[in-house]
Amino acid sequence: MAAIEFALILPTLLLILFAGTQVVAYVNATRKVELVAHSISQMISQSVPPDTSTVARVNATDLHFSYDATLVLFPYVMKDAKRQGRSWWQNISINYASIQFKAKNTACQNNSDTSTDLSPCYNANVVWTTTGTAQPGGANYRPCDTPQLPADDDATPSRVTLPRSTYGPGSLVVIDVAFDFTPTFGSGFVPAVRIARSAYVQPRYASLVNFDTTNNDGIATKCTGY
Repeated sequence: MAAIEFALILPTLLLILFAGTQVVAYVNATRKVELVAHSISQMISQSVPPDTSTVARVNATDLHFSYDATLVLFPYVMKDAKRQGRSWWQNISINYASIQFKAKNTACQNNSDTSTDLSPCYNANVVWTTTGTAQPGGANYRPCDTPQLPADDDATPSRVTLPRSTYGPGSLVVIDVAFDFTPTFGSGFVPAVRIARSAYVQPRYASLVNFDTTNNDGIATKCTGY
């Protein structure tokens, strides 16, 4: 009798076990995607300007170096890519952008009250953006020549919006990371779940982080006017 009961309950126990491992894997992947976004944003935002300027510059080598750090920060992406038969950099979307805020009028420019919503006072212009990184699932880079739109701070990350709380004098380094988590078990029945996280960081030592196009291999595009 006990053997029959065990045989009946075993499939349920196995299902719970496999589902539990996938939930743990998903939570770990979410944390790692957040880590990638925040770590790369720190690397780029800490660029130091020359003594004669307040504008720092990064080049293609800097972008590739920080991009490849993903293999250390999130090694699962390489294992998952191998399982799906593609290169690791085709398995994750990592996009960089520099945003400069420009006051719409003199009154806005003189408003120093950062405790209020300043998004009506500023245009958020894309200075440069990574158009040359892999874009699985569609374009995720922030487009040039189109001002970013303000959105609620708890809104889902989007390539065309910024949190309202980030608006104000100055600039931002924005890193957008998206990864499609595919369950190891039951992938034929359970669709991939997209994990998208963004980091918004002010430059630490500069007024703006611009892009140096010298020896650019196409990883990034400098926008009009910059």
